[in-house]
Amino acid sequence: MSEPGIATVDVEPGVDPMPEFERAWARGARVLPLARTLPALAREALVARARAVRCEPAAGIVLPTSGSSGVPRLIDLSLDALRASARLGARVIPFGAGDTWHASLAPSHIGGVMILMRARELGGRVRFGAPPRIWSDLAGCTHVSLVAAQLARLLEDAAPVPSSLRAVMLGGGPSAQPLRDAAIARGVPLFATYGLTETSSQVATGRLAAGDAATLAGPALPEVSIAIDPANGEVLVDGPTLARGEFVAGDDGVTLVPLARPLRTRDAGFLDESGRLHIVGRLDSMFISGGKNIHPESIERALAAIAGVRSACVVAVPHAKWGARPVAFVDLSAPAKDLADQLRAQLEPHLEPHLVPDAFLAMPADEAAAMKPSRARLAARLAAGERFRDLLDLA
Repeated sequence: MSEPGIATVDVEPGVDPMPEFERAWARGARVLPLARTLPALAREALVARARAVRCEPAAGIVLPTSGSSGVPRLIDLSLDALRASARLGARVIPFGAGDTWHASLAPSHIGGVMILMRARELGGRVRFGAPPRIWSDLAGCTHVSLVAAQLARLLEDAAPVPSSLRAVMLGGGPSAQPLRDAAIARGVPLFATYGLTETSSQVATGRLAAGDAATLAGPALPEVSIAIDPANGEVLVDGPTLARGEFVAGDDGVTLVPLARPLRTRDAGFLDESGRLHIVGRLDSMFISGGKNIHPESIERALAAIAGVRSACVVAVPHAKWGARPVAFVDLSAPAKDLADQLRAQLEPHLEPHLVPDAFLAMPADEAAAMKPSRARLAARLAAGERFRDLLDLA
């Protein structure tokens, strides 16, 4: 651990980091959780920035989150904001004494941090272990947070859903309607959620029903306000869960810049007639192909709706005629030869022609194993000339 203002704490799956967090908070330090699997150079860069911070002591969490430049932004979250997120979230998904939340998300990310904070503030307990791969891994648990790829893997298990489960919170990016409907048909108590690091995780959360749109995130949490910028459809958020600010490097070192309110999320969305939030995609991810706007998330949702696709990530690649074109990385749950030749054919009835990817590449193993694939990392690897297996060549 480094000295305060920011204490770095190594975290890893299956190990409770809260004792170290609490020791740091007791002496007024912020905590920067660092995954032990973080590459050495990335770790060194984050530690160096933490040591350069100049700010008043204040207990809380500092989390890196992706930036458009590729350099992670350091978001400063107060304990008050984290407590508010736990308290308000429990008004939608009750959690407390006698309940158990499976720690399926890494505590180096806001989703994992909030699992710990809910137990700390509301009285439930956390089960530490590997991400669940079969339903029996969740036996005895009442709550679990999953991303779409984790839920897809669980649904491959024909065993019954544990009767102890009362809430499965699905977040972390786009998820397809067929995936959601398949889970609901199996009796999974499924809740959609949308949030950001800057909002201490949840912004909108709601119980899903069969047939709900793939874009649906749910109504705003109590005391959280959501508005849509009419100029570009950007989702604007305010409330007690917002971060204190962001640590930014300048001439005087790394200092805290307060967060502007309302928070401009850089996500495009809309509110339906019931006031529920729908997320269309990232404004930063949108690109133009032949004069037409493309949201990669819309293609990813269509791919994820194909049986056998665990996850998908779409990136833009330069094109001499159209400016840019989509290329899809796909993680298949069955042998590639059985599915690869169906990808384009199954997309064409559901997507406009300009949205159908030019290529379908095998998701690299490191990204398939991640909580969710990184669009920025995959695009950088393509740009650097790395070669990937073309799934259509295997068909």
